[in-house]
Amino acid sequence: MKDTEIPLDIIFINEELEVISVKEGIPESKEFITEENVNFVLEVNKNSGIKVGDDLEFISDSEVRPDIMLVLDPSGNPQMELEGEERIFSRPHTKTLIKFAKKASVSKKDSDYKNLGKRLFKFLKIQSETETEYVEKK
Repeated sequence: MKDTEIPLDIIFINEELEVISVKEGIPESKEFITEENVNFVLEVNKNSGIKVGDDLEFISDSEVRPDIMLVLDPSGNPQMELEGEERIFSRPHTKTLIKFAKKASVSKKDSDYKNLGKRLFKFLKIQSETETEYVEKK
């Protein structure tokens, strides 16, 4: 839950696609949340209504696009599709970039746009040099 600012339900699912545990994900917590005999983990908004004993149904493999990642809005609706080498910055870096972009947009100064560019490339460098923690590219 590090760098996650909203509470989540962490849903643990076994190989029979049955929910075996639902745990609370606390925003910004560094506590490792785990469960035994798990094949899948699903993170959804808190108070999802998913409960132990529920069965899940997955769409068929023919409908799955493993090369696409969906960015969802707070309601769970897709708002963007990412393909390939796109990067998603951490929340703190995103907030900083937005702040610099707003300043440049208002001032229209070359120096502010230059500072935005410098910050962007700094964050790209940090991201490129950081070990993968949550997502593994296959």
